Amino acid sequence: MPPGTTAYLVRRVLLLVPLLLGLSLIMFGLIHAAPGDPVTARLGPQAAANPEFLTQARKNLGLDQPLPVQYVRWLGDLLQGDLGNAYTFNNVPVLDLIQSRFWGTVQLQGVSLLLGLLIAIPVGIVSATRQYSTTDNLVTVGSFIGLALPNFWLALLLQIWLSVELGWLPTVSTGQARAGFPERLEYFVMPVIVLALPNIAYFARFMRSSMLEVIGQDYVTVARAKGLEPRAVLYRHALRNALIPMVTVVGLQLPRVLSGAVIIEQIFAWPGLGRLAYDAIGQRDYPVILGVTMVTGAAVMVVNVLTDLAYALVDPRVGVQG
Repeated sequence: MPPGTTAYLVRRVLLLVPLLLGLSLIMFGLIHAAPGDPVTARLGPQAAANPEFLTQARKNLGLDQPLPVQYVRWLGDLLQGDLGNAYTFNNVPVLDLIQSRFWGTVQLQGVSLLLGLLIAIPVGIVSATRQYSTTDNLVTVGSFIGLALPNFWLALLLQIWLSVELGWLPTVSTGQARAGFPERLEYFVMPVIVLALPNIAYFARFMRSSMLEVIGQDYVTVARAKGLEPRAVLYRHALRNALIPMVTVVGLQLPRVLSGAVIIEQIFAWPGLGRLAYDAIGQRDYPVILGVTMVTGAAVMVVNVLTDLAYALVDPRVGVQG
């Protein structure tokens, strides 16, 4: 382990406390400043016709208190591990809601990320070793297209083609996405394609650039001059070092695995955190919005720390600084 790793890790973990506190303060202020009223969204426009009923409903939810009082009370519950109860979703605890949706998002995004890596790494290697060839040009053009295509447009296009016209796959999940894997497999296909395509394009471009940089290093030239087989030079010397920067790139994508794809989960009615956040925003469900934000925010910060640590561990040349 590089020198200073333990001290670095302790400092980064301690830094998470003010970051999370700032995140909670900013999000609490933003959702209360946003237009809309949770009582009206929950009870409908009929509630506005009865001012006394509206006032009592806001009092029952604790929304009649000043914002600083509401924030301190919510923060106190948060520090005890209580995210409160949802205004909607049958008033269930927010933590239970997040737990029920978290695994669905991790499955969907995790499969998309893994598939993207499995395809992109060999494609990037082939593109780098055949620089300026037809294959390299096709990979470059395909990567640009994959990055440029709006994922919501591709999702709708696949629904029309594979579901409506060909009838091969179900359009949306109607609850089967919660079933066992064999029953859930067909609901995976379209959202995984939509989410994996930009991953493939991004990773392939980065792998190509990283591989080209490593191939041009002196130690690779020396290995070739010693008469090593091209395959041994490529996979034993170049590839190992070219994969090191991928640790950082994958680490930057991991927050998506934890936070969910809001639009894609909504289009395919996938029961994940993204769809939960979308529904909560539409219904002005403050506890759910704050709960999802804090859980995903904490996860993103922890992943970033672990990514930095992993990069220092896999590459001894990189010391842990600051």
